[in-house]
Amino acid sequence: MQRIKKYLLTVVFIVITILWFTACFGENTSGKNNLKTLKAITTKDLKDKINRSDWVIVDTRSNDAFNGWKLDGVKKGGHITGAVDFSANWLKVDVKDKDQTLSKVLKTKGITSEKNIVLYDANGKDADKVAKYLNKNDIKNIYKYDMKQWVLEDNLPTERYENYQVLVPTSWINDLMNGKKPETYNGTPYKVFEVSSGDESKSSGYLKVGHIKGAVHISTNEVEEGPFKKRISDDRLKKFAESNGITIDTTVILYGTDPMPSFRIAAILKYMGVKDVRILNGGISSWKNSKYELEKTPNKKIPIESFGAVVPVNKGYIMDLPEVKEILKDGKKSKLVDIRSLDEYIGKTSEDDYIKVKGHIAGAVWGHAGTNSIVMEDFRNIDNTIRNKDEILSMWKKSGIKSEKKICFYSQTAWRASEALIYADIIGLKNISLYDGGLNEWSGSSADSIETGETKK
Repeated sequence: MQRIKKYLLTVVFIVITILWFTACFGENTSGKNNLKTLKAITTKDLKDKINRSDWVIVDTRSNDAFNGWKLDGVKKGGHITGAVDFSANWLKVDVKDKDQTLSKVLKTKGITSEKNIVLYDANGKDADKVAKYLNKNDIKNIYKYDMKQWVLEDNLPTERYENYQVLVPTSWINDLMNGKKPETYNGTPYKVFEVSSGDESKSSGYLKVGHIKGAVHISTNEVEEGPFKKRISDDRLKKFAESNGITIDTTVILYGTDPMPSFRIAAILKYMGVKDVRILNGGISSWKNSKYELEKTPNKKIPIESFGAVVPVNKGYIMDLPEVKEILKDGKKSKLVDIRSLDEYIGKTSEDDYIKVKGHIAGAVWGHAGTNSIVMEDFRNIDNTIRNKDEILSMWKKSGIKSEKKICFYSQTAWRASEALIYADIIGLKNISLYDGGLNEWSGSSADSIETGETKK
């Protein structure tokens, strides 16, 4: 009896072992790779696959690395020319309808089951995380590559955004605060500001959740006023900078719970002439995800005597009503671009209840924004980082917005347009500006026309 029991136990053990080895290391009968058999691809083979319609090269690193920063030991910043982005960080985001959003992202980038997909990273982790997600979505033809190998050869093409340094990673700020001299920092005095639309007691993050250590709070009310929320006078802007300890040479780092107010302040500081304005890519969520320290003690503003220049230094960066009318007259060389939802543009709805006029400025083209007045998902990834440059330019091209033209952005107020302006600056557009008064100001003049209806080009 004992022999039979031992024999049966031995048989059971052998069967279980065979099944386990088959599941882990067995041949994939479908002819496609699964996660356990993810194949590496050589640099030589990868070069041959770029720009082939049946292959998609995917950068799975952080958005900061894709934009141009040298991270994770990669000696050359930016991404492989022709690559799309699908960051492993996006898989950690906790938002409503996450799976639906990421499913749309995959289709937009051409990452489908019919294609051969090359996932590359630099830390040996990101590609595996994305591969696991793709497998769950029935995408099996997956290969893996190490970006560090690509940059070993100087002649291999990489691309980074012309002004990538404007959007900084969390590690850049952390290094700065710890006395280091991170990439692109010129050594000037720096200041970190948390930005929101109210004072610090009403900020959703500054005192309640906490802020970056040493950060001072700035309210957008310090730089704009009235029902149109236009910028205050140049003299008052100069005093605003001085009261916050900002000179023309200060490295200013901006962030917020909602990134949009940071872009509003950034546009005004660039108009004033501040040479080095930075924004935390992804806002405070990026900082928290990096597990860096927060504090809840408020920090006082430390004023200075002089901004160091006559404001504005960059007058053409922000336009007013007379200049916008001239842009509209020069339709062949210029474009006035509406940065609002499509429903706002065509006149179906309006951002502000107190503004009764609906529609868009006659002659303006639709430049996208989001599904409503408080989001910018057409320009942001799911983690609030900047969207792929090629996707932004493609989106604009469909509306007849070309990079070689003079482009002026507007929205209801200047908030959403400021964000689009800074993004355009980051990706290298040259002749760009902001209509500060926006539709609010335009609609206040009965002599100026409003249109409704579908997108004009």
